[in-house]
Parts: sequence; structure tokens; C-alpha cells
Amino acid sequence: MALAVSLIILASMSHITARTAPPQQPPRPPGPHGPNNSVELVLTYKFSAPGRTERVRFVVLLPKTISGRQKISTTCSPKPSKIFNENGNRYAEFIFEKPKKSFSATVKIQAELSRYDLATAREKGKKAQTGDDDLEQFLRHETRIEKDDEQIQQIAKTITAHDETAIVKQIYDYVCDNMEYGGFEEKDLGALEAIKNKKGDCSEYTALFAAICRAKEIPARVVYGYTSDYVDTPKHAWVEAYLPEYGWVPFDPTRGDQNNRFIRDRLFHTLEPIYLYLANIHERQVVGRGNYYKFWYWGDEIKVKDTVEFKQSAPPARNSR
Repeated sequence: MALAVSLIILASMSHITARTAPPQQPPRPPGPHGPNNSVELVLTYKFSAPGRTERVRFVVLLPKTISGRQKISTTCSPKPSKIFNENGNRYAEFIFEKPKKSFSATVKIQAELSRYDLATAREKGKKAQTGDDDLEQFLRHETRIEKDDEQIQQIAKTITAHDETAIVKQIYDYVCDNMEYGGFEEKDLGALEAIKNKKGDCSEYTALFAAICRAKEIPARVVYGYTSDYVDTPKHAWVEAYLPEYGWVPFDPTRGDQNNRFIRDRLFHTLEPIYLYLANIHERQVVGRGNYYKFWYWGDEIKVKDTVEFKQSAPPARNSR
């Protein structure tokens, strides 16, 4: 097995995309974490290539350091053919030439997760860094965030607050009041299906939340990543809304869907440092919307199985990137 960077397309090419949309975390109350949470995350990808496969290209999302939210140090085995950035996201690409019947790739992540939420933003008393984000793109109607649909617009008209933060709180309450955890969906169904079914996984909670925010002219984006505190899977999605006073602020309507109103309100303002950011979702990103990785093969079909394991860890080195 050898690594190569050649992208020559063979005549016998077959193409498959692996979709791994994140199941929802069943709603649960906050835990005992402090302002920081040091963890180790091990991602393992095991490939099976029983036939005659000439070549495999594998691309996986990597987390990156985000000021005030997470410090990241990453090691990969085998060494990737390249690590690159696109649309604000970070990726590792692996190339396997004439692979064995079974082979694997491992990504180990040392992360120091910092608490960041509405309460933290207020404490800092200044607008968060926004980089070069084009806020207009996070106000658009798009697939599964159907903010221009009449049903979404009608819901938006019921949100009557005037202050942006109060508007977001009303949207948060609307989603929690009108959604029910329905278990993992194989497909990312989107905001309209969430309205129709009144249940879903984290993808539906976040899509509906983002769509109503956009309908109220508040920029909102879906974030995919991992949570170090979970019931069935660490894969998760949450939302960031752009508030003029603070910049991008995260909210988790899935976890906030609590029968206890006090806990719900607390989770609107305060999030634990359990969120490891991977990607802000765009319609055209390298691995596809809602995916954590993607692979292509040339020759006979292959399969891949991924496992995710969190461990408590020492904080990453100061020069982590």
C-alpha cells in the first residue's frame, strides 16, 4: 500500500459517496463541566476492499483551532497526501494505491474545548471576531433551510419580539415547543419536513431553527461536529446565529428541548464546553452537506466503517494549530 497524489482517472472508475449525517443527541440536562474541557478524540476508518480496487481517495473533515472556543492538535496515520482548507473548513486527503483487502486511517485529535455561549458573549462585552464571513449567504433560502417557503414565513410572523436576542429566544422556544425527538433519520430532511412531522433528529431541529432565523433576517448557519457528552453518538449538529452585539453565538435547540422550562432557559444562555466544531455547512463543500467524510474508488466496490471515541486528555500544546 502506497500513498500518492496523482489524480489520474482510470477507465474502470466507480464512484461512491459515504454519507454519515449525525444522529441527534437525545435531550438531556447539563452536566458538571467547568469553563474548559480537555479531551482526546480518536477517529478510525476501516476499509474493506475484497475485489480488485486500483485506487481509493478518502477526504475527511478536520477540526481547527478557533479563538475562544477550541485549541486543536491533530495527528494522522498514515500521513495524508495533503491537508487543505476550503470554504473555511479544513480537510485531510488520503490516497491509497492498489490497497490491501483491508486497511485503515486514523485521526487523533487533542482538544481543549472552551465554553462559549450567549452568557459568555455578554460577559466579554464586545463583538466576536467574524473574519471574512459574508453574512448575506447565511440569509439565503437553500436546500433544507427553506426560509422563503410560505410555511416558514408564516411561522416567522408569529415571532413578534424586536430585539435580535429576544427574537432568537422566541425562535428557540418555538422549535422546542413544536419538535419532538424522533431518533436518527437516514436523510437530512430539512425545515419543511420538520414542520410536517413535528419530530426529527438534530438535523431537523437545527434546519428549522436556522430557517426561521433567516426568515426574520437574522443570519444563521448550521454547524456539524462532535460532543464529548452524549448518549448514543458523539456526532451532532447545532446552530450559530449572528447577533450584532456579539457576532456568531451558538445555540443547541436539540439539547434545549427540555420539559423543565428552567433547564431549557438555562441551556439557551449557557452551553457546556463539550462542542468540538468541525464545519460551518455550505451547499457546496468538499464532503457534501452534513457529511463527515467522503471517498471515491477506482475498480471494484469498497466499504468503510467509522468509529468515534472520546477520552479525557491533557490540554494540547501551545503551538497547536
